Amino acid sequence: MEPRAVRMFRRCIIFSVLCLISVNGDYFSAISELEKLLDVETLIIEKFDAYLKRAQEEQANIQRFLNQIDELQNDRGDLEEYFANPLNSFITIRRLVHDWKFNVFDPVFETSNYDTYKSSLSDSLEKIKQYKGPSQEDLQGATRALLRLQKAYELPTDQLAKGILPGEKYQLNTSLSASDCFELGKNLCQIKEYSYGSEWLLEATKRLHGEPLDFISPNVTDIEILEQLSPAFNGLGNLKLAHKLNNEILDWEPDHEEALENQILYESQLAKERILGPKKPVDVNQLTEREQRESFQLYKRVCQGELRQSPRELRNLKCWLSHQESPYHIISPFKMEQLNLDPYVAYVHEILTESEMQMFKDHAKGRMERSKIGQGVNSTTTEIRTSQNTWLWHAENPWLSNIIRRLEDFTGLSSESAEPLQLINYGIGGQYEPHYDFTHDDGYSVYGWRGNRILTAIFYLNDVALGSGTAFPFLKLVVPPVKGSLLIWYNLHRSTYKDYRTRHAGCPVLKGSKWICIEQFHVGGQEFRRPCGLNSDVGKFDDLIDI
Repeated sequence: MEPRAVRMFRRCIIFSVLCLISVNGDYFSAISELEKLLDVETLIIEKFDAYLKRAQEEQANIQRFLNQIDELQNDRGDLEEYFANPLNSFITIRRLVHDWKFNVFDPVFETSNYDTYKSSLSDSLEKIKQYKGPSQEDLQGATRALLRLQKAYELPTDQLAKGILPGEKYQLNTSLSASDCFELGKNLCQIKEYSYGSEWLLEATKRLHGEPLDFISPNVTDIEILEQLSPAFNGLGNLKLAHKLNNEILDWEPDHEEALENQILYESQLAKERILGPKKPVDVNQLTEREQRESFQLYKRVCQGELRQSPRELRNLKCWLSHQESPYHIISPFKMEQLNLDPYVAYVHEILTESEMQMFKDHAKGRMERSKIGQGVNSTTTEIRTSQNTWLWHAENPWLSNIIRRLEDFTGLSSESAEPLQLINYGIGGQYEPHYDFTHDDGYSVYGWRGNRILTAIFYLNDVALGSGTAFPFLKLVVPPVKGSLLIWYNLHRSTYKDYRTRHAGCPVLKGSKWICIEQFHVGGQEFRRPCGLNSDVGKFDDLIDI
């Protein structure tokens, strides 16, 4: 028998191959990046078809797994629509992180004749320029994304596991396996989301014995689920149930080292409770400081459609055709829809052509990076904003000139001080939590002569099936993305003082892929285009800052 040290050495080589496809690519943060994963799977399938001839003892199981993936590849249809389903996105990432290793790499690389295959596969993967495969971090990101969807839209765990969403119009038509549910539960418990984590682990238990015998997935067992579930209930403050589940582990494996340690711990804690009384129950719905803010709660209610503008607030809004005092647009007027009068928020329908929207998306290929918040060296990635973006500089992209002129004609503002356009794609459960577009000073310390951001313009490059609206919590307004349309609003009062009512957010993408392009206009250069008001607005609506 091969010595253990040699086997460990072989495993290190195996993982060196996997590392070629395991560099963190932030796949959970943009739908556009996920399509590459299926291409890599296709390459691996081709390579393994040749190697299977040299691994007859493993051929049956491996071939069955490859057939399942091959069938999935053939049935996937339109990739953007396929990955618009958040469950498909999670399953694809998890499959690349875990299933290939369990079903293929581990059994095959334990055989002696694998050097030729490893070299061939490594050479092939190196030819995929700029490819970054999914990592454990991507899988954890996808887990947090599904958690965001559950929290934002109050989705029951058992229904989401079945691919069932509220309402009858849109369903995910994908269900999760026991191993999928287990992975979600385990990852959630690692970040101390014990309430949702325990629900997913219980769902894994329900599904464990209900899957067909020929269903190939990582070997999740009752004991592995109990190993996660017992500490989860302890984290929730249910010590008696945690102790009971820990004893079930010992019933299966009396020598289970971790369970024996936990048994001592739990019995000690139970003894203290008998003397001092039970501890105060843990609030499973405890919110973070950020989630407790009133504006965040309003944001959730607006995204869910629970909070809307009243008929009284809507009665003075109108739709009409307008040339915005531009001679050119007398014969091609803008299709305008008012959404709010003060602060002013408006929609312009059908402002982009199909070819222009496609040019935006084509520009994104190979250029997208994880979106950050903050300015300059202080900018950072965060769960507050989950997307990927790139920048389109006006001077470097002459095809943008007509679009920029259209923006100037509609807004009446000058693009002299405008920022480069920001092209953004949202991933699984992609969102941007409530924030302001203006800086809290006058803007000159950050943007120099350009000053603060006076107006935000968002182009919507595609329709989205569910979720992903642009929410204004204080206005009780959520704007659904409509392909080819433009949303604009003023961030500042007429005096150029900050308007705190414009706090806004991008609701999580529940189903679909969200593509937008943002232009930010600044105060500089607008002196004759939009003169300042004569009345100071300092202090106006400042009471909203801390809400």
